[in-house]
Amino acid sequence: MSKIFFIPILFISLFSCNLIQKENDYFLVSVHGQDLFYSDIKHLFSDDLNEIDSVRLIKSLCEKWVKEQILVQKAKINLPINQQNIKAQVESYENSLLIYAYQKEMLNQKLDTIVSDEEILDFYNKNKDNFILNDAVAKVNYVKLKKEAPYLWKVKRLFDKVDDESKLSLEDYCYQFADDYYIDDSWLFVKDILKNFPKIHSIDKLYENYRINFFHKNYYYYLYIKKYKIKGSTSPLELVKNQIRSIILNKRKIIFLENLEIDLYKNALSKNDIQYEKK
Repeated sequence: MSKIFFIPILFISLFSCNLIQKENDYFLVSVHGQDLFYSDIKHLFSDDLNEIDSVRLIKSLCEKWVKEQILVQKAKINLPINQQNIKAQVESYENSLLIYAYQKEMLNQKLDTIVSDEEILDFYNKNKDNFILNDAVAKVNYVKLKKEAPYLWKVKRLFDKVDDESKLSLEDYCYQFADDYYIDDSWLFVKDILKNFPKIHSIDKLYENYRINFFHKNYYYYLYIKKYKIKGSTSPLELVKNQIRSIILNKRKIIFLENLEIDLYKNALSKNDIQYEKK
């Protein structure tokens, strides 16, 4: 059995004569042939600690270190060799972090992040089979109004029109009086559109140029489907534009990092920094 040596008197003597003499070092404890010196833990002390607190801290740190060493020794005895190679694992992880940081810095400095609309359109046209809708989508005008809302006739007159002036007038009216509305040329999933309607009014078959308005529980509802694409058809470009931009940028990153690695390797070879074993 290995012996653990504590020297309690040392804890007191260390702090006599203006606390510790920093130019000297002191042995504290030994376990399984491993020694702990004051220099190993002195960075954990602060100047505002009094002698009693410092002694307590030293004792606590020694006990913690001893327990750690005992566990390490047990691990070495009981764990298979392949699980003990922690140093190599730590080194590999450290290398990965360094490489990642370097690659990130190079990407920030040199990668072209501008993706033109022409590039996006070209990618979309060449990869339409990869952009299939899982649910129907539509461009809509949708308005929900209380029955007390003024100028309801104005909504009915403007709602189905598609010219810009009518659209702006309808948006202005809805901003002032509507409880809920959506007037835009962005694509929405139909299932999300239908959430705005009361369940009592079932709308099952939607299609392009579909129009409906009805009254339910003190509210008027208006819906106009301007554009419609069924589930299983090719997604509109607008709906996947940001996704395509991300794909193009990711491809650029991969190519950039591959070329960076190749260039560094070739440069090291040209400078004779790499020496392979001669056979």
